[in-house]
Amino acid sequence: MQYTSLNAHEDVPKSHPRIELRGRLDSLNAQIILFQAYSENQIYISDLEQLRKVIRQLQRCEAEEKTFSGQLELWGYDEDDIHYRSHRPEKFYVLGHILPHRDMKHEAAEINLLRTLVREAEITACRVFHENDTLKICHILNRLSSALYILIYKYLPENYDKIIAFPKTKK
Repeated sequence: MQYTSLNAHEDVPKSHPRIELRGRLDSLNAQIILFQAYSENQIYISDLEQLRKVIRQLQRCEAEEKTFSGQLELWGYDEDDIHYRSHRPEKFYVLGHILPHRDMKHEAAEINLLRTLVREAEITACRVFHENDTLKICHILNRLSSALYILIYKYLPENYDKIIAFPKTKK
């Protein structure tokens, strides 16, 4: 079995859940860089760079076993804004909840892919930290997927019409 350093004092099998989390965060960071490298849209590149800085901060928190400090803020939205907007998009955007589709075009589709990679990292982090997420990594990853969901709206084409129709509930 192959071993690697978890920290300065402990070696663990490469199959250790924290090593898996590190790999998922590395993959997410690499995918962001790839999207930036192929884009000529400076606003898009900047939007992704803000995300990449948060991912790097999470990587540092996990490796150093330190709590994510400060308030998450992306694209002018704090954690509360991100949560509220992602659950009520119809209040802020022309559309309600969107259904991913090829008609969303490449930038929105790329952001949707990043959102799914964040979700995979979040699931791994939840397995690692269970109910004891003192580092706030699971929480921040949850907010990142919501932040990416609302960022998709910025890059949707004007005529995008793929929405999820939720049935009306009786009160």
